[in-house]
Amino acid sequence: MQAKSILPKATRVVIGLGVFLIVVGILSIYAPRQSGATIGVLVGIYLFLAGFFRVSFAWLAPSWGSAGLRFLAGALAVVAGIIMISSPSTGPRALAIVAIIYFIGDGLGQILFAMRLPPASGGMWVMLSGIVSLVLGIFIWRQWPLSGEQAVAILVGIKLILDGAVLLALGAGARSIAKSS
Repeated sequence: MQAKSILPKATRVVIGLGVFLIVVGILSIYAPRQSGATIGVLVGIYLFLAGFFRVSFAWLAPSWGSAGLRFLAGALAVVAGIIMISSPSTGPRALAIVAIIYFIGDGLGQILFAMRLPPASGGMWVMLSGIVSLVLGIFIWRQWPLSGEQAVAILVGIKLILDGAVLLALGAGARSIAKSS
């Protein structure tokens, strides 16, 4: 009975976070000409929060290997986020390197995780998010010497919107499960 009362609250938080990520993603795409320091701090905050949640929920993984991979990806995102927040003047090249590492690592992790999820539970959305993250990391890497704050801001905005959509889909699926039980 305890789990039934927690699930509706958890779905509200997941859906709220999804909406928040979509809004921040749209703002990131809409205003990519902000200074490098501002974009670096925003990316750092996103990386830190994404890593924090990944580390916090790593224990929910179906196996120890998957939990270790989630924890490692989350820890990498936390460290990258702290670097970006504490040293925003590192410039666009450092921002691009952090984004490349995060997107490729995040994409691979999400793809591996999605392979263990049934498609009806949101596994297809997680797979799509992983593929897009991997492709965005490759796009930045292929253009790395030329990729600056604007390119990274637009690609980060796309990733934020997609992550928000995944959270909305997962939250809606969990809400329907809560209502049916």
